Amino acid sequence: MKRLTVWSRNTVLCLFLLCWIDPTAVFAQEPTIRVAGVVTEERLKPLLQALAARMPGAKLSYERLSSAQIAAAAKQPANAPFDIALLSSPDIAVSVANEGYAASDETGGAVAASHWRNEVFGFWSDPAVMVLRRDAFAGRMPRTRIELVRALEKNSSQLSRRIGIVNIGIDDVSYLLASQDSIRTSLYWRLMRAFGGAKARIYDTTDDLMEALHAGDLDVLYNVPLSALPVGGSMPEGMVIIAPQDYVLAVPWVVLIPKGAAKPRDARVALRALLSPVSKPALSEVGFNYPEGFAGLENLQSIELGPELLVFRDTIKRSKLLDMWFQMVVD
Repeated sequence: MKRLTVWSRNTVLCLFLLCWIDPTAVFAQEPTIRVAGVVTEERLKPLLQALAARMPGAKLSYERLSSAQIAAAAKQPANAPFDIALLSSPDIAVSVANEGYAASDETGGAVAASHWRNEVFGFWSDPAVMVLRRDAFAGRMPRTRIELVRALEKNSSQLSRRIGIVNIGIDDVSYLLASQDSIRTSLYWRLMRAFGGAKARIYDTTDDLMEALHAGDLDVLYNVPLSALPVGGSMPEGMVIIAPQDYVLAVPWVVLIPKGAAKPRDARVALRALLSPVSKPALSEVGFNYPEGFAGLENLQSIELGPELLVFRDTIKRSKLLDMWFQMVVD
């Protein structure tokens, strides 16, 4: 009996040392790491496979949830329904962390492209672009917001019902982009008024906007996340992706681990695998990459992770922004 006890202690010690040296080496009882995200599992499949390859013996399950659903689930004090989450709405992630529901990981913070308090980790910045139909504009296509405003004001009847935007009262990323635009340029509200004058079509989600684009219903799209466009940049005939020359907003995609995660240690391994340079090819494969001509944009303005993002989460501030937006675009 004594010999068995010594053997057991030695085994535990060996396992401990192995985990300390390489945290990806041992997973007890083939754990299932539950991943939540805001895009389809089909789209994220290459990335999930790459993460699984970095974690021998582990299994990954995936569930698609909205940012609001992820935030609500993360705020469960125990037994959150996922172990790690990928969000396209950094303001919501910062809100979750600010309320004390996100786990900390200093190692992740050391390797992440950006982070806030070692609790919210950025792994890619998503540029917001314009998508324009070449034939809809005589001569030079608009390359800045003022050029787009003037073109819309001059040709509102020609472009009537040919402009597509996403409802900022429904879509979290579109709301964030609108709030950031409103504090960066005085042209924003003039642009929204021009959209209203041209009877812009308003879609509930970016997916709906993309369906209308591929159906040939639209000539102008504004503030479209680059990641929402076809992987590889294959666009419908005549449509061109334009990075505005005045400035390009870039929204950080972020990842967090809820404090109520059932497997926080394994979630941290998954986090570090996601942030590793080895995962970059898989990220590129699922659309988290810059096409030729976008890398190194001098006018790229990345939205910083931090409490400043909470300003427009305030109920009164949000209500005022939405009222103004609908007044300009709809009324």
